[in-house]
Amino acid sequence: MLQKTFNNVCQIVSEGCCVELGNQLVLDDVSFKIKKGTLVGVVGPNGGGKTTLFNTILGLVSITHGSMKIKGLNPDQAKGMIGYVPQTEQLNWKFPVTARQVVQMGITSNTSFLPFFSKKDQQLIEESLSKVELLNRIDDRVDEMSGGQRQRVFLARTLAQGAEILLLDEAFSGVDIGSQEKLLDILKNLKDDGNTILMSTHDLNTIGERFDEVLCLNRHCCAFGDPLKVLTSDVLVELYGSHNSMFKDHTLGKHGHTYGV
Repeated sequence: MLQKTFNNVCQIVSEGCCVELGNQLVLDDVSFKIKKGTLVGVVGPNGGGKTTLFNTILGLVSITHGSMKIKGLNPDQAKGMIGYVPQTEQLNWKFPVTARQVVQMGITSNTSFLPFFSKKDQQLIEESLSKVELLNRIDDRVDEMSGGQRQRVFLARTLAQGAEILLLDEAFSGVDIGSQEKLLDILKNLKDDGNTILMSTHDLNTIGERFDEVLCLNRHCCAFGDPLKVLTSDVLVELYGSHNSMFKDHTLGKHGHTYGV
C-alpha cells in the first residue's frame, strides 16, 4: 500500500510545554511537532512523563507554562478528536461484555447506554471492528479474547468515537510477538488513512522498523525525529542513565543500525 501524503499538516504542536503536579515539575520545556498521518513511538523511563504527556494531550491536566495545540486548539477544546487506548492489564475483565458492546460504549460515551442499536450505530460498530480485523468476533465476549485482541477491540472503540488522534498506552505490554505485529499492521493502515498515532513503549529493539518517529522523554524532550537518526548513545544515556548496556548489540533497527552504546 502506498502511503498517502497529508501536506505536512501538524496535528500536535508542543512549544515549551511545562506541567507541574503537586509542586513537582513533571514535564519541563517539552517541544515537538507531529504531522498528520504519523506513527510515533514515545519512549523513556518509568516516571519520565509519558503518562503525563498523554494526559496533557487529552486535556486532563493543566499546562503550567508553554502551550500544547491539537489542530490549533487547546487540548480541552479538542477532546472529541482524541482517542485513548489504555493498557489491558489495567482494566477489570470480570464484567462480561461483547466486542459489539465495548465499541458501542464509544458511540454512547456521552449518553446513556442503551441495549439496542440504530442502523447507523450498527454500521459504525461493524466498520470499526472491521478496521481492526475483528468483525468475525463481534459477538464474542472480550474477557475470553487474548490480550492483543482486547487491545484491538478498545482501538475499535476509539475509532467509533471518530477520533483522528490515537494514544496507546503500552499496547505491546503482555502480548506475544505475533499479536504485536498484527496490531502494528493495523496501526500502519490507520495512519495511512490519515490518523495520527502515539504509542508509549519500552521496547527499543525494533523501534526503527515500527515507527516513523520517536519522542524520547525524560521529563524533557531528549530527542524527537527519525529513530534511526536520533536514538544515539548520548540520547540513551540521557534517557536511562549510563547503565544502558542492555541496549548494546541487540538494539537494532532497519538495515542493522545499532542504537546502543
